[in-house]
Amino acid sequence: MELYITLFLTFLIGVLASFIGAIVGGGGLLSIPFLMFIGLPPQTAIATNKFGSVGLSIGSLIKFKKENKIVWSYVLFFSILSILGGVIGANILLKINETYLSNIIGIVLLVLLPFVFLKKDLGIKNKTSSNAKKVIGSFVYFLLMIFGGFFGGGTGILIISTLMYFFGFKIIEANATDMVPWFLLSIISLIIFMIYGIVNYYVGFILFFGMLLGGYIGAHTAIKKGDKFVKNLFIVLIIISSIKILFL
Repeated sequence: MELYITLFLTFLIGVLASFIGAIVGGGGLLSIPFLMFIGLPPQTAIATNKFGSVGLSIGSLIKFKKENKIVWSYVLFFSILSILGGVIGANILLKINETYLSNIIGIVLLVLLPFVFLKKDLGIKNKTSSNAKKVIGSFVYFLLMIFGGFFGGGTGILIISTLMYFFGFKIIEANATDMVPWFLLSIISLIIFMIYGIVNYYVGFILFFGMLLGGYIGAHTAIKKGDKFVKNLFIVLIIISSIKILFL
């Protein structure tokens, strides 16, 4: 009976984490700690969460593509960076101190908050970016994909912020466009984790279907509510995520 309860809760957490992830990113900050709570070792929790992330990407992409929210002109370039970052990130999972890097992410989120909050039009209206700004943004994006390859929790928030600030995306466009590269990164990372033998398939399959459902519902909600609503929710999540990472 306990096993069925655990799997049911895993499904629900998958739906909730993916729902949040499809709207503003950062769903891994909920799902990874939960997987550790039910007894999965940290590395296995991260690897198994990547299984679920595939479902998140598929579920949200179905809706985002249907509503033409994906900026396809950037997809190929971002996908190349995501594949390279995913390979590098997945291979350093067994060697890195996740706690140390999580603290860095928490600090970056706090530093990021004033820029997101004070720039009223950031993420609400499309902005024209210089080539120099895009080059810097590409490098930042690549580094974030490396981090996403071996951990992932909180990465989505930083990626969305990068696409808004450096590339001038609206917030829903940023999340929608990144779903294709994130799907590829999740697949690449998952294959490597499978080779290492650190994926829990029972939990992974349940998480996958939960995140598949949550991703679609989250994308639908984001599109229905609009960029301004999503940005306000995004700011709240940055604050909560920073506190959670640094102090809890």
